[in-house]
Amino acid sequence: MRGSITGRDDIPRKKALDPAPNATADDHGLTKGEVSMAVRELLRTRADAISSSQDPVVGVSVCGTRATVQLALQVSGAAELLELDAAVTRRLRQMGATDVDVVIRRPDSSPVAHARGRGDPWAGRVRLGTAKHVLAVGAGKGGVGKSTVAVNLALSLAREGLRVALLDADIYGPSLPIILGIEDGAARARMTPEKYIIPLEAHGLPLVSFGFFLGESSPAIWRGPMVAKAVKQFARGVDWPPLDVLVVDLPPGTGDVPLSLAQAIELSGAVVVTQPARVATAEARKAVEMFKALEVPVLGVVENMTGLFGAGGGSVLSHELDLPFLGDVPFDAQIIREGDVGLPTVIARAGSRAAVNFDRIAQRVAEALGWCRIERSGEARPC
Repeated sequence: MRGSITGRDDIPRKKALDPAPNATADDHGLTKGEVSMAVRELLRTRADAISSSQDPVVGVSVCGTRATVQLALQVSGAAELLELDAAVTRRLRQMGATDVDVVIRRPDSSPVAHARGRGDPWAGRVRLGTAKHVLAVGAGKGGVGKSTVAVNLALSLAREGLRVALLDADIYGPSLPIILGIEDGAARARMTPEKYIIPLEAHGLPLVSFGFFLGESSPAIWRGPMVAKAVKQFARGVDWPPLDVLVVDLPPGTGDVPLSLAQAIELSGAVVVTQPARVATAEARKAVEMFKALEVPVLGVVENMTGLFGAGGGSVLSHELDLPFLGDVPFDAQIIREGDVGLPTVIARAGSRAAVNFDRIAQRVAEALGWCRIERSGEARPC
């Protein structure tokens, strides 16, 4: 089993028994003493990664050839976190361990965590303190315009008077910097002294994207465990302002990223994007089932590019799955050109049919999250 990242109050996913320090479970078992010594020796060679004076090994559990190691370390980010996890796992496997779980958190003595009053960004599944709602936008397959829908939905929600931000969690193809016109984000991205990512701003929306850190030509060839851990730290390690809604653009499909995100932070709901074509709706159905399996409420379905590939597929899917149909967006080649120059449709052509439809979809999403539109002011308020 690969390592996991959780908080100091959480129980690791595989709970091991805790035999006496010098006891072995069987002839081939490990002991707590052996594991503790091996990990401490390994960490002594990595003194640059330890910024706390306390013992970095805060817990060891062993049952036969299964081992769980709890570490308290200050690390610079996801890359170093993954490297430490891999190093400890590799060392214990060399000693005969067959199942290793590495739990890494910040040291208790870190004054920063207490001063900021924030949750540990590597804690177990948490509720983001700065966001009232976290909304995932997903799709069963690529090419359905999910990112375009996510951006315009976020902008339309902001036009409703809500405080909205965007998290581009599409690690395999982060396109939000292009759609929002901040392709220089990699050069501008900064972190706070406490190692929280500072969002950039585009069209009034705070934004953080994997694209800021991967680079335009850098291929994201990451294996599942690496993706899972990177997404967890990425989702929680951002210095977000107070928000009503954080819109998260997921990669297409039903792979590691949505699973890791759902395990990392509490999601208020999900919107599934599809095209009218049967091949798209078949995959969208899988995305809906995935969110249901993760116990994430599906707020509804959006049909994108209506007209070019037919019409009505999203509505039919919603009816079959007993979900709200949030609306459709007509195929419009101008939407593509607007995305290419970083000027989303609801900004570039606020009165167009597509923009009006995005606004209606946003109103329905806001209502599903508990906001009602007050006609006199035109802004959304809690119901």
